[in-house]
Amino acid sequence: MDLSRILTAAGEVLQGVSDAAIINSWLSMDDDGAISSIRAQVTSSPTADVDRMDGALLTMAATHFDRAVRTRLVKFYAMFKIVELLRYEEFRGFPA
Repeated sequence: MDLSRILTAAGEVLQGVSDAAIINSWLSMDDDGAISSIRAQVTSSPTADVDRMDGALLTMAATHFDRAVRTRLVKFYAMFKIVELLRYEEFRGFPA
């Protein structure tokens, strides 16, 4: 049994739960508050965290079962990409 692989997988699961919690907190805010929080998240996080959140937010926006929530998530994703563009001064593309 490779303990390091188990610990890595467990860490990835916990990080995914954390990303979902952040996104759900945005959904609990009004649009202005959520956009401010998105801006703070993107501008203050390490690049690896921005990349991971990009994938998590895109996945949630594409797969959420509630159409109204999905629409808000797409709006949040667009704002996320705009803030990312401003931070890195280039369009970094979409997650693979």
